[in-house]
Amino acid sequence: LAEKYQGVEEVTGEDYNVEPEEGRRPFKCFMDTGLARVTTGARIFGVLKGAIDGGLDVPHSEKRFPGFDRDKGDMDADTLRERIFAGHVADYQKMLIREEPEKYQEVYGDYIAKGIKPGQVETMWEDCHASIRANPMAKLLSETFEV
Repeated sequence: LAEKYQGVEEVTGEDYNVEPEEGRRPFKCFMDTGLARVTTGARIFGVLKGAIDGGLDVPHSEKRFPGFDRDKGDMDADTLRERIFAGHVADYQKMLIREEPEKYQEVYGDYIAKGIKPGQVETMWEDCHASIRANPMAKLLSETFEV
């Protein structure tokens, strides 16, 4: 199924739905949020968007994704794409560098140690997506980080 239903190749923020092809249907799953609050833009919807873009068939509505305008009933794909690639995090980093450099050092110490500047956050996430596509098998924590 992974070869047949590869999902989104380039992340654009556009809504994506897996269309069944001849033969086996795509893997269908349902999101159960349990007792978690399901407010618009919550992290759980980031997980949902990743699963959908990865080629899973998950019934959903784009109304809960960041960038959906209730008044217009329209989805702004650019806003969603910015959130996927942590544009809001880069903006916050830039603000901290200007206004509270000490707090920036404290909050983003790991980023600083790895040489990741606010302008490189999007590239970092693009590289992350590419590495997951190259090898989607989960790794043990000890294989990924120094434990």
